[in-house]
Amino acid sequence: MTTAVLRTEVDKLRSLASTWWFLGITAAVSLALSGFGVRETAEGQEPGIADVLTGPAFAQLLIMVFAARSATMEFRTGTIWASRLAVPSWYRLLTGKAAVVAGLAALAGAVLMAGGLAVAALAEPTARLTPDSGLDWRQLLSVPVAFAITAVIGLAVGLLLKSGGATVAVVLVWSLVAEPALGAAGEWLLRVDIGAWLPFIALSDFQGQPGGTPFPGGPYAAGLYVTALAVGLLTAAIRLQERREP
Repeated sequence: MTTAVLRTEVDKLRSLASTWWFLGITAAVSLALSGFGVRETAEGQEPGIADVLTGPAFAQLLIMVFAARSATMEFRTGTIWASRLAVPSWYRLLTGKAAVVAGLAALAGAVLMAGGLAVAALAEPTARLTPDSGLDWRQLLSVPVAFAITAVIGLAVGLLLKSGGATVAVVLVWSLVAEPALGAAGEWLLRVDIGAWLPFIALSDFQGQPGGTPFPGGPYAAGLYVTALAVGLLTAAIRLQERREP
């Protein structure tokens, strides 16, 4: 990977109008949900950081879709082949794309986390928004990390499938439907509790989201585990692409 590859990928994303309107819509939805989250807490419950992060949690799914589409659209429009002529190595080209997409996702996560706190403070001045425990800090600081991880997963699935519709369906159905179902039914269906080992459930534990399934090695081990899965999936996607079109 070289700076020229990274610069090219940045220029491609920046030149697309769809990048800006997608990120703009994602930001608007995330900030609105953060504001609603601290205003609509259960009766008697003090609004706090976990309520603010309902916005970034939803935006994380949208960023994963954005990353997936950034891969499939290149194959659909043919721009990937112009990049391939300039960079004759699929490994260098696609790892560069993954680095840029992950970096953009991490930046978006940091901005939405900070923006969500600001909007929440305006919407509910009495909310407890100052982190005063390790859990509070982990919930906040894990947002950009989780955005980057899910972006790499989305990009890898997009490279594997190459179809925009199929890719979006797979990432959304797996994260929103399949994992909760497997996590709930895993112990009696497969005679082993697989819920904690499913990537998005493990990522939720790393982020300190309430009501999740604890990862056997703890939340930081969960973060390392999901990171390894994302890197492994991306590696498999790149190797498959090298076999398809050497």
